[in-house]
Amino acid sequence: MSHTSTGVVHKVTTYGTWSARSLGGDSFFIIQVDKNNDRNYERCAFIFFAGGRLRGSLTNCGSQFIRYLPVAKLSGTTAKITIPKSYLTPVYWWGVASLWDGPAPCGNGCVDFVPNTFPDVLHDLLPPVITMTTTPLRVWESSTDANFTFPFQVSDAHSGVQTWTLQSRPVGAVPWTTVASGTGAGSKSPDITGVEGTRTDYRVVVTDKQGNRRISLSRRVYIPTDGDSLGAEAVITPDPPTEDPGIDAFGGSYTQIDTLTYTWAPGSDCLFEIIASSSGTWQILVSADGNPTVVHADLIPDAPRATVYSDNSCATVYEVFVSNASGPFPLDAILGAP
Repeated sequence: MSHTSTGVVHKVTTYGTWSARSLGGDSFFIIQVDKNNDRNYERCAFIFFAGGRLRGSLTNCGSQFIRYLPVAKLSGTTAKITIPKSYLTPVYWWGVASLWDGPAPCGNGCVDFVPNTFPDVLHDLLPPVITMTTTPLRVWESSTDANFTFPFQVSDAHSGVQTWTLQSRPVGAVPWTTVASGTGAGSKSPDITGVEGTRTDYRVVVTDKQGNRRISLSRRVYIPTDGDSLGAEAVITPDPPTEDPGIDAFGGSYTQIDTLTYTWAPGSDCLFEIIASSSGTWQILVSADGNPTVVHADLIPDAPRATVYSDNSCATVYEVFVSNASGPFPLDAILGAP
């Protein structure tokens, strides 16, 4: 069995050779289609000889003719018939029968079935199901380093899940790379080794046991750069700043700053975020290309790793000033340049 874009191709192969003309009279092949797995057939596709050539037809398995079907003899033992998908359901069960009327011992007709007993053969045209949020994953919200888990579920109600793969690519890149794979249905949470300062899209590809394939929408994963590793984009005072260890901090410490100037060339995803401990009494002014925003610690729920500032304006210069009257500002990480 195989598929075209609009039809399902069933092939019938016998042990012995036969000619098209030998299917005349009361001899034929029949593909029986059960749409509900109740052992009642709703569609019957016949291969027979008439009018000087091999023919195919589709009926309701009773007296109602539906349409002729394309049929071809591929070899001395094999013929194929194509049933349009519009006459089938996405999931159905099928069997093949042959009726042969010829010399002994088939003078009164010989009948054969595949399969020989129920159940019939399942044909699943539906792709598997992927359940996954597409809300961006901010790694620092659940992890103190760049590593994370990527949760999703895969299922297939009929033929079952054969394989799944988790693929990734940097934002703006074209080819996808497999980062994890497995078999079977269920909830999956592969462990991913991440890299600080990256923005990466992830997607799931799943294939069922009959070759149907589904690709999920992508989910973006943001991993910031720790405050003590910001690189040339950041100018901080005091220089060097004080690093305070913190078991709940991203990267294991907070960077105590008075001012920060961050200059970068944003790409297609220009989200810029400041992560800090929201505990304390600090107050900062953040300027995005000269547009100021005041942020107060007491307006943000206490958390060891909170996104205290977020901007998607594609500004190229961010300046942070800590109010002298407030407590120290415990910078944890920056989502900025890769």
